Amino acid sequence: MKKIISFALIVAVALSFSACTGSERLKNMTIVQGLALDVEKGRVVATLQYLDLNKSQGKNDGVCGNITSDVSAKGGSINSAVKSAGRKLPDALFFGQNKLIIISADFEKQYGDELRDYLVKNKESRPDVIILETKRNAADILKNAQKDTLVPADSVCKQLEKLHRDVTVSEFLAGDAPPFYEKL
Repeated sequence: MKKIISFALIVAVALSFSACTGSERLKNMTIVQGLALDVEKGRVVATLQYLDLNKSQGKNDGVCGNITSDVSAKGGSINSAVKSAGRKLPDALFFGQNKLIIISADFEKQYGDELRDYLVKNKESRPDVIILETKRNAADILKNAQKDTLVPADSVCKQLEKLHRDVTVSEFLAGDAPPFYEKL
């Protein structure tokens, strides 16, 4: 009898340590497609472009037009600004599909070291994301460039790749290339 109880206890403990905890279903998450980072009055402004599939509902001919929405928030750091923007949304953020990070030149000047630190240490940072620097407001490019396409951030990335102007986070961090500088 002791052997059976001991075996059952061992199995129960082993199952409790091997179970997936804290996992989220993708359908219950906000899928981020692009991130823009600006500076306003010395604070970081993070703008997230995310898939908003509610925009495509009710259309008879399938999905057409822009299926993204944007949300912005300020914070004292990149992390706090991104978290503040995420709190405005009903679901947890998922950066696994993020395609693009746009930074303003002012942001790079004031927060360049923090950006590199964020890209290295953040668990959601990926080396294949394209990074773009601009003289203008980064959020304006994220919101307005290619706004009639399905996913604007993805369209911007495809254009950069086609023009061979795509610089990935990996290349940026390694010092192999600065982010492509959009001069408009």
